[in-house]
Amino acid sequence: MLDVERGSRNRRRERGREGEREREGGRQGRSEKTSTQTCRTSPPGTSRHISRIAYYTEYDRHLAAAVSAGKTMATAYLDPNLNHALLGGAKSRLSAGGSDRTMAGSVDRVLKVCHHFETNTENSCWSSNIRYGDATDIRGIIQKILDIHKVRWTSCFGLRLSNTQSRDQVHWLHPDMGVSHVREKYEQARPNEEWRYELRIRYLPKGFVQQFTEDKPTLNYFYHQVKNDYMTEIGEQVEQDIALKLGCLEIRRFFKEMRGNALDKKSNYELLEKDVGLRRFFPKDLLDSVKAKTLRKLIQQTFKQVANLNDEQCILKFLEILAPIYRYDKECFKCALGSSWVIQVELAIGPEEGISYLTDKGSTPTHLANFNQVQSIQYSAMEEKDRKGMLQLNVAGAAEPLTVTTASLTMAENLADLIDGYCRLVSMETHSFIVRVQKEGERALPSIPKVSNNEKKLEAVRSGVRAISVSDSPPNGILGSLYWTVSGGACPQNCDVAE
Repeated sequence: MLDVERGSRNRRRERGREGEREREGGRQGRSEKTSTQTCRTSPPGTSRHISRIAYYTEYDRHLAAAVSAGKTMATAYLDPNLNHALLGGAKSRLSAGGSDRTMAGSVDRVLKVCHHFETNTENSCWSSNIRYGDATDIRGIIQKILDIHKVRWTSCFGLRLSNTQSRDQVHWLHPDMGVSHVREKYEQARPNEEWRYELRIRYLPKGFVQQFTEDKPTLNYFYHQVKNDYMTEIGEQVEQDIALKLGCLEIRRFFKEMRGNALDKKSNYELLEKDVGLRRFFPKDLLDSVKAKTLRKLIQQTFKQVANLNDEQCILKFLEILAPIYRYDKECFKCALGSSWVIQVELAIGPEEGISYLTDKGSTPTHLANFNQVQSIQYSAMEEKDRKGMLQLNVAGAAEPLTVTTASLTMAENLADLIDGYCRLVSMETHSFIVRVQKEGERALPSIPKVSNNEKKLEAVRSGVRAISVSDSPPNGILGSLYWTVSGGACPQNCDVAE
């Protein structure tokens, strides 16, 4: 009897425990349901935003690893589910000069850079979308593109910003400039769709053609850059036979396996004319001025003359024919020597001339300095109504800086960037030679101290050389001697000669 009662109590106790477990399970279920309802009443899109942030974090990690390994290009990724209306506000803030700290994937974090690395599309469409961060500078953008194509002559490249609506607005961006700063500075004044960023070879070493033959990506890039400039800038001005030769050289290079008599076959020529397009190879003026039947015969005859050339030979021949017509090996600036607009010259900058000037077209350049002599570069805006620019070069061995007056501050900046790039190329340095004066607003550089005539006479007597001292009207020192050379006049009465 006692055992029966004890067993009954045990069964009741066991049933009580089971009931307690069931009640506990019910409470947990209600708690989970309440939690689910609470999540549903939280701000919409919270979990989606968290997952998106996690996605971009993971994407950036894989992208950075791929770029560092040289396997892919740093491009932006736009989530198709992203609300682009929200990003419009960030874009407008950037255009207004605000911060570009937007979510990863925003168009404001991508820079479209046009280049001349050959692809299957038309030359005008060759470009790369480069992803950048707050600390990215222009040097980083250039390096990302060149690393993909395994270019060795990286110090020859620069980034040019031009406005498609105004040919006068051209800015060469210094490698040390931040990308965010550049976009805020220029896109604040004009819509960003008007600006075009272009990667170009600007700084050329001596004997650059031979140097580039040892680096195929650089040679091909320079060829496409020069060819594009020829077609867009002077293609309509060249003579017919030269335009035919240049065009047939490009046909030979483009169709590497084509036989010399392939264009004699009508179907092959029609394929070239209709599917590829003659406009890719010849200026529009040539195609419009010559009848179709005559043009076909001229192309067939000219192509046979270059049919045996290989890819590199076509490029070198193209550059050789174009060199006397289009000086792609130097840049020229109309400016004035000294701190006033008196001695107007054309300043020529190039690998062979160094820093030189020409007084007339076709004249022999007068050498001023080599790039390895330049110790520092300064530029500023002059305190005048016309806001001309001033450039000063400290040249080793010169008693005073070489001063150049430009038509605008932008020209002075572009000229300073050009000389600085050549100085870095020649010295194989990465640091800039430009000394930036920290001043409030834009002020002119301090004037060159003047030396009295008596001091010049004494110095000439000590050194035992012939010196010329002039009055205050013309420039002093180096520029004073240049004044009479450029003007072609004789030494005036107020010019003292010391032996």
